[in-house]
Amino acid sequence: MNLGEGIKIALTSLRSHKLRTFLTLLGNIVGTMSVIAVVSLIYGADRYARGVVLNEGTDVFTLRRFSDLQFLTDFDAFLESLNNPDLTLADRDYLADHMQQARVVDAAVSNRADLRAGGVRYRSASVRGRTAVYPLIEDMPLAAGRHLTRQDVMTSRQVAVIGWEVAHELYRRNADPIGREMKIGKRHFRVIGVVADRGTVLGSNRNQFVVVPITAYQKVFGSGESVRIKIAAADLTRFDQAKDEAAFLMRMRHRLRPLESDDFTIESADQLLSIWSDISKVVYSALVPLVGISLVVGGIVLMNIMLVSVTERTREVGVRKALGATRAAVLWQFLVEAITLSMVGGIFGIAIGVGLALAVSAVSPLPFAVAGWSLALGLAVTFLIGGIFGTYPAWKAAGLDPVEALRHE
Repeated sequence: MNLGEGIKIALTSLRSHKLRTFLTLLGNIVGTMSVIAVVSLIYGADRYARGVVLNEGTDVFTLRRFSDLQFLTDFDAFLESLNNPDLTLADRDYLADHMQQARVVDAAVSNRADLRAGGVRYRSASVRGRTAVYPLIEDMPLAAGRHLTRQDVMTSRQVAVIGWEVAHELYRRNADPIGREMKIGKRHFRVIGVVADRGTVLGSNRNQFVVVPITAYQKVFGSGESVRIKIAAADLTRFDQAKDEAAFLMRMRHRLRPLESDDFTIESADQLLSIWSDISKVVYSALVPLVGISLVVGGIVLMNIMLVSVTERTREVGVRKALGATRAAVLWQFLVEAITLSMVGGIFGIAIGVGLALAVSAVSPLPFAVAGWSLALGLAVTFLIGGIFGTYPAWKAAGLDPVEALRHE
């Protein structure tokens, strides 16, 4: 019996017992669906994190009051870091004046606010306060107008550079938003630039922002917020030296003794990616085996159903053997049936898992991406489940005595 004939017989048998087939498939569907959905969401989050981190370039590092990711890696250190003093614009200016290994030193703060212009309201845009050097840190090509200048920052000028979607939504009745006013909080800002469409990263829109002078930002949201100091190294080959220099200067400015710990944290792309890689590995190692248990349960259900099938088809096996079917042919027939049943469940599970991950991504901030290897893994696992848990029923069917089998009612 060739493979095609074995699959055809298996499918015919499955169609003749629809309810039993569905209940058998259910275990594999749920197991495969869970694995695919979890892997797709984690893989999507991993790609999103890498895209966001690398957006500013590998030569950029950031000084912050504390690291959010430390909450996951070292909770005690995270609690202690909450007592660190705020970083200020004065800290940024000090580093800009004294660093020898820096190409650019920027300061950044951000918040969310509703925008208004001409009766149109744009909800929850990302409002970012930056210095004039932000285009040298972050890739923001202009579609129209200009970027912020040093004079804008020094005089706290209420001007704004807006993202492509913000421009489209707020000024859709007007072809050119340059020179028009918008309201952030209770203050009026004049649009001086529109950033070109930056697209999306795994469903996250990168055009929903407003950039204003950091000094003007502080008039809207207050000056009590700690700033993030972004530094681009002058030479990528001396990146570590630039980080060491920044840390040394900040320790001097904060008057820290030699044995005292830093009261700030330095984050770079490699560190963030390393931390995220460790986190994702832990999540993978915990969740994937957990949802994989349902696959084992599905395999046990499959084995029990196949045993029932062997009992019901004892007479059929006797007839086949009486007509000359070998032990290997009978073994092959039932093994192919078990694998086919398992694979059909796996295919449905993959389709539902991808759909579930898409649905979760649509109604939540979680990004989504399908990993090709996860689909191949899902099919391979269901193949193995069918092969492993179908072997005993197939072996039992192959071992039936033809005379006794023909007497079976």
